[in-house]
Amino acid sequence: MKTNPPLGDDAALQQALKALPEPMDTQALQQRVLASWQAQHPTAPALPWGGVLALGAPRRWLLGSATLALGLGLAVGLWLQRPDPVLQELLQLDVLSQMAAGEM
Repeated sequence: MKTNPPLGDDAALQQALKALPEPMDTQALQQRVLASWQAQHPTAPALPWGGVLALGAPRRWLLGSATLALGLGLAVGLWLQRPDPVLQELLQLDVLSQMAAGEM
């Protein structure tokens, strides 16, 4: 098992640690890191309306055509789901009773 030597044993190490420059305060370090990051990643221009309408023209066209296709698909689907009037007439109770009695 390895044990750490007491601090007083190595005077040269203590002198070297004391000779190190004082650590920077955190505010200055944050400023340096932020400046470095901003230099590497230039900021994009501010987008109007929070970027909602700032899509490129091809992307807006694609989004608009997809929305139109979805709307048309829903309209056709609802149109195909409408009730058939002939079937509705046959399912009336008086017509069913006549069919059961053999009159139709």
